[in-house]
Amino acid sequence: MKRLLPRAAQRTLQRIGQTLDPFFAGRWYWSLKRWLAERQLDYVLERHGDRSMQARQATEQYRRADFAVRYWRSAPGPVMQVAAKALDAGIPVDAVRLVVLNTDLRVRDGQVHLRRPFIMTILNTIFATIVCVHMFLMCAMTVALTGPIWLKVVVILAVAFVYCFLYYGWSLYTSRPQHVLSRYGQTFDALCTASTTRSHNKVRNLAWH
Repeated sequence: MKRLLPRAAQRTLQRIGQTLDPFFAGRWYWSLKRWLAERQLDYVLERHGDRSMQARQATEQYRRADFAVRYWRSAPGPVMQVAAKALDAGIPVDAVRLVVLNTDLRVRDGQVHLRRPFIMTILNTIFATIVCVHMFLMCAMTVALTGPIWLKVVVILAVAFVYCFLYYGWSLYTSRPQHVLSRYGQTFDALCTASTTRSHNKVRNLAWH
């Protein structure tokens, strides 16, 4: 659909998406947590020094909060490592954000696995159908009511805007991460396998020592 739009319209939609995505993802919440973690880290460093256990804990909290600001959700250490490797492998940061946001990278038995929730594809199709039918009925009711034509047009545009706005936020957790998994799923699987192999090698090296 985007290919049918002029480049100016595509850039406009991209800028709107870059503004709405952090809002729907709750980035403001993680920004607040990072600000609090930074203040806590400054306090701990001033009172206990940079080699204390309190400083290590505060640093880890800040590191996790900073990761959450960038990827819109906090995650365990192994998932953070896979996310960093995904960027090195050439996966766009927006795609990595969607995977981390929807917790599709999960740690199970000490290993990172990629979750593929097939049921979300079915639920997304059902929800999209319901939204489209409901929006059509609302617009049809507006047309059937008595009143000036300009008012009906305004109401129809307002209804369409509200439904599109809400559905765009919903797609952040449904259709868009599914598209990312279908496109980059094999790369994420390879990265998860590689992280597991590295972990096993570290355990073997420690055992030898």
